[in-house]
Amino acid sequence: MHPIERLRYVARADGAGPGVLVRETGLALCDMDLDPQSLVLACRRIVERHPTMAQLWWLCAHVLAAPDPFSKARELALVVEHDDTPGYLDDALPDDARAIVVGWPFTTVKCLAQRGDALMLVVDSHGEGEALVERLHDADIAAELVPFEYVSAAVGTADVVIIEALACGASSVLAVGGSCAVVDTAVAQGKQVWLVAGVGTRLPTMLWSGMVSALQINDDWRAGLDVIDVNRFTRVVGPLGHTTETAAEFVAECPATAELLRRSVI
Repeated sequence: MHPIERLRYVARADGAGPGVLVRETGLALCDMDLDPQSLVLACRRIVERHPTMAQLWWLCAHVLAAPDPFSKARELALVVEHDDTPGYLDDALPDDARAIVVGWPFTTVKCLAQRGDALMLVVDSHGEGEALVERLHDADIAAELVPFEYVSAAVGTADVVIIEALACGASSVLAVGGSCAVVDTAVAQGKQVWLVAGVGTRLPTMLWSGMVSALQINDDWRAGLDVIDVNRFTRVVGPLGHTTETAAEFVAECPATAELLRRSVI
């Protein structure tokens, strides 16, 4: 398959986790070494198609800023799949934990599904929560779907609420719709609220601002996304471990590559 066709396939892929998309995108970018003029356009189209997946912004920003972009793409292709964040989350959780999650948080689910002793209480978001519960039941993994009208009662029974970051700025987090209401409910009940921010989710201010602006979250309540202040979380779990010092976690993981903020010509 021609690398451009492969990138089109990746750009259109819905439902694949960030590890798969970063791997396939990185390998496709490696194959573009015979057509380097198309590299910038290809990266723009990838982030336009997946505007909330910080890991793809992270990959493309590194590639476009590197002296040898194709070697950099090859170097980073498997980094997200080999992220240590699920292991650190596993270490932090108590035995037989009851955890509230929202939507389909890939990194969190990877950890909880492998533990075997955790119960996931899944708050639906855009139908992803319902799809996740069905998938987990097919694999004989304990999970229950929580309709939004039961969120308060479900939070009251949970050991921890876990929100997974789609992207992180210096002091704010982008999460799936409904996350902010769940966090507010948990804070009001004095529950632990953890943020899972895997490798590649921490963006420099320029890219974070460009992402949030393009999503028009503040202008359209139907955007289906929430921006949450980092101070709402009691713990952050990431690729370097878990800590209660949230400010120490939000250091940008990629360069501020302005080329990604320009719209491509479709």
